[in-house]
Amino acid sequence: MNNKNSEKVRLLAVSGLFAALIAVVTSFIRIPAAHNGYTHAGDSMIYLASCILPPQYAVVASAVGGFMADILAGAPEWAFATAIIKSLNALPFIVCRYFLKKYNKDDRILHPANIAMLLPTSLVTIIGYFIATGIMFGFDASLISAFVSGWLQPLAGAILYLALGAALDGIKFKSKIYPSIMKLGIRDPKKA
Repeated sequence: MNNKNSEKVRLLAVSGLFAALIAVVTSFIRIPAAHNGYTHAGDSMIYLASCILPPQYAVVASAVGGFMADILAGAPEWAFATAIIKSLNALPFIVCRYFLKKYNKDDRILHPANIAMLLPTSLVTIIGYFIATGIMFGFDASLISAFVSGWLQPLAGAILYLALGAALDGIKFKSKIYPSIMKLGIRDPKKA
C-alpha cells in the first residue's frame, strides 16, 4: 500500500472513531426527554469532528454516529431524522473552518469563531427536532418539546465540547494531526 492510501486509511479510521464516539456518547450518556427522545452530550463529538476532520468526513461521521446512536438507544424511529440533523450540525463549523484556513487561523479547536458556531449549530438541532417531532407526533407536541427540553441537548454538547476542546488545545492536538490530514491533498482555500 502506498503512502497516500495509508494516509486515507488512517483518515477513515479516525472518522470511524469519531462516528463511534458520537454514537456512544449520545446513546449511553443520556437523559430521557419527551416523545421517546432523550437529551445527551453527543453533539460535542460532532463539534470536535467538524473542527478536526475534512468536511466530507465530518459530515459522514456525524450522520453515521447519530444514526447508530438512535439504533443503539432503542429509538430507531428517530434514526433517519437524526442522521440528517447531525450532518447539518457539522455545517456551521465546516463553513467557519473554511475561512479560518483561508487566514491561517485553523490551528486550534477553540478559536473564538468556532465557539461562535455553537449558536447556529444549536439552532439546527432545535429547529431540526422541532420539525421531526412535528412530523412524527404533531406540531403541538413539537412546540412543547422544543421549548421545554429542545435547548438542553445543544447546551450539554456545548459544555462538553468547550471542556474537551480546551484540553485538546492544551496538548496542541490539532497541530499534531493536521499535517497528516493535509498530506491527503485536501484543497487549500488560500490557493482556490
